[in-house]
Amino acid sequence: MKKFICAALMMLTLSGCGGATAAAPAVTETVTVPGPTVTVTVTAAPAPTPAPSTSPAKPATSTTPAKPATAVIPSDIVGMNAEALDDDLKALGFTKVVYNSDTGKTVLLLSNWTVTGIDNPGTTQSTDRAVVVHVTK
Repeated sequence: MKKFICAALMMLTLSGCGGATAAAPAVTETVTVPGPTVTVTVTAAPAPTPAPSTSPAKPATSTTPAKPATAVIPSDIVGMNAEALDDDLKALGFTKVVYNSDTGKTVLLLSNWTVTGIDNPGTTQSTDRAVVVHVTK
């Protein structure tokens, strides 16, 4: 029985050698030991073949960083509903809008607040910089 196990292990070890890319054929070996006849079939799984690349070559990248997008901060906003202004600012591309309550309260539901001002109205600013909007109830 020990010879059988050793032979099976050697076949498994050797089947992984060689680096061949073709599928390995199934190997059947019959070993006779005292008692019943045992047949062992060892099949090596074929190595996966990488698919050929069909994507076009990547263009050379530039070493200069891309300029962030900019937009003009609206200036005629006093008296607007804060939620409506928020929609307008997001449509312009601004991603960081901070609402500052004139009374010191926390601004939770924008539809309940009225805009009293905005920092830097009418100026061009990067859309990834914060825009501070002042609101009151």
